[in-house]
Amino acid sequence: ILENMPGFSGMVKEDQLEQQEERMEKWRYIIQSMTKEEKSDPDIINASRVKRLARGSGWPEHEVKELLKAYKNSKSMMKASKGRQLQGMLRKMGLG
Repeated sequence: ILENMPGFSGMVKEDQLEQQEERMEKWRYIIQSMTKEEKSDPDIINASRVKRLARGSGWPEHEVKELLKAYKNSKSMMKASKGRQLQGMLRKMGLG
């Protein structure tokens, strides 16, 4: 996907792209093992749910934890990005 995006082609090495695709494939199985509630609110996933997701997806628990960690990192990055965008808009309006 990144190869087809303007400005991104050539930025990602082929081996990195393959690793990410493998990771996404694992995560797809884990996500398919989640309940609707877990998909809506991953914060409710505790140790027993991690075990169930690992059994249901066929992947070890550390893979489930890696997915949850990546989700939390993405969520915090999006919040930070949103905050910077809001600050920029306020400055443009003369309020910042």
